[in-house]
Amino acid sequence: MPLRLILGRAGTGKTHHCLEALAADLRRSPDGPPLILLVPEQATFQMDRLLVSLPGVRGSARGHVLSFRRLAWRVLAETGGAARPHIDEVGKAMALRVLLERRRDELRVFGSVTGRPGFLRRLAETIGELRAYGIGPAHLEGGLQALSALGRGDTSVAGKLHDLAVIIRDLEAYLAGRWTDPDDYLTLLADRLALRPPSAAGARVWVDGFTGFTPQEFAVLGALFKVAAEVNVALCLDPDALDTPRGGASTFRPTLKTYDTLLETARLAGVDIEEPVKLGGRPAPRYRRSPALAHLEASYPQGGSSSFVPEPGAGPDRPPEGITLVAAESRRSEVTAAAREMTRLAREEGYRWREMSLVVRSLDLYAGLIEPILRDHDIPFFVDRRRPLSHHPLVEFVRSAVETAATDWAFEPVFRLLKTDLWPLTRDEVDLLENYALAHGIRGGVWTREEPWRWRRVFSLEETAPPDPAAEDAWLAGVARRAFDDPDGMLAELKQRWPAQAGPGQPREA
Repeated sequence: MPLRLILGRAGTGKTHHCLEALAADLRRSPDGPPLILLVPEQATFQMDRLLVSLPGVRGSARGHVLSFRRLAWRVLAETGGAARPHIDEVGKAMALRVLLERRRDELRVFGSVTGRPGFLRRLAETIGELRAYGIGPAHLEGGLQALSALGRGDTSVAGKLHDLAVIIRDLEAYLAGRWTDPDDYLTLLADRLALRPPSAAGARVWVDGFTGFTPQEFAVLGALFKVAAEVNVALCLDPDALDTPRGGASTFRPTLKTYDTLLETARLAGVDIEEPVKLGGRPAPRYRRSPALAHLEASYPQGGSSSFVPEPGAGPDRPPEGITLVAAESRRSEVTAAAREMTRLAREEGYRWREMSLVVRSLDLYAGLIEPILRDHDIPFFVDRRRPLSHHPLVEFVRSAVETAATDWAFEPVFRLLKTDLWPLTRDEVDLLENYALAHGIRGGVWTREEPWRWRRVFSLEETAPPDPAAEDAWLAGVARRAFDDPDGMLAELKQRWPAQAGPGQPREA
């Protein structure tokens, strides 16, 4: 049960090394112990695609690309714990509201702000972060005692520590024996791995894409060291930096700390530590087509800006090819300049939209600008961030159709279904139909009657001429009855529309 580290700077092929090692096992034998690739949650789909695109890998019941939480779900399903109801974010917020009301008079800081918008969400996020780092009520109370010993027991920080300790203790007692909190998944996983579940016992494990791990994740890795056949962890770390002092300023200082903690975790677990795989070479495979980027990555400052070495021959008269620095007065100007450059690359240099990426440091700060500006420039795009599955039109279409049948054609689900744009009516026609249904109180079985609708608008004082009965009859025949009277024609039109709206391989807006 050895630990092997795979070390290399950015672009040296760590992910490729992990995928090829896993694929080699799959090619040798489609059956056998599990092969697990652990990656960050947002990267699971991308890594799954990369794995099955490798030569000789068509798919396998043996190879799995998982996140820590997905691995926890599998292990709990095998060892017990998955059957207990899981409390979601809304349920946790409701529980916190009840507990805050019970303790309102005892809370020093939070008692006066419990009703503010967003407070419960921020409190739940804070509790989740504390649990991820293994900080419980006892740690918070210890911090409060330390502040009191320094004479700062009446400060705002001390009050927050007191309130958090009280709330977390109450929340743990409230959930105990009733629900499983998703924030505890990894803690439960670390405990249940000792039972050697089939999905992990004897497995070969590769861990890739992480710069660091939380204490919960370190606990899971420590448990995996004991039950897996081997664990390989890839770190973005220059092998030459292993001998550098840990206290100094270094680009790789956070990853060096992760490296040291992994070795200590392995020693405590009593497993062997094999010689690390060191990947290198100049230029790195990722940057072979861009010498300027290769030079920038290789000479990135280690201890400060003075250590940067300019590319040989570079200067004001010879700017580096492949890198352009643009100063902008605002974020909007930044995004607009990027959109113009993308348009230029597509029109003048023949690039395809899917060959371009717009990367920002914090998506929350830019998302509200990126979407409208790219639409203004007619650039198809996809924003890579997690969204509820219910936002997808096809999912809403299915949910609304089922709810329509279950509620006997209630008004709300009917028009949620029509507004998914997957029904063969235009949005203008749906709006007219909605106004008609509201005006005449169309509900329930009225939608499925065989008789034509004959309700008329009343001539109002604001109108200069009474409604035209012939025009209304034509509209009813062309829109209102077509909506549900011709299911075969509707399905045929839907099949024609769907590839144009959501066909595989075609760009779609976020």
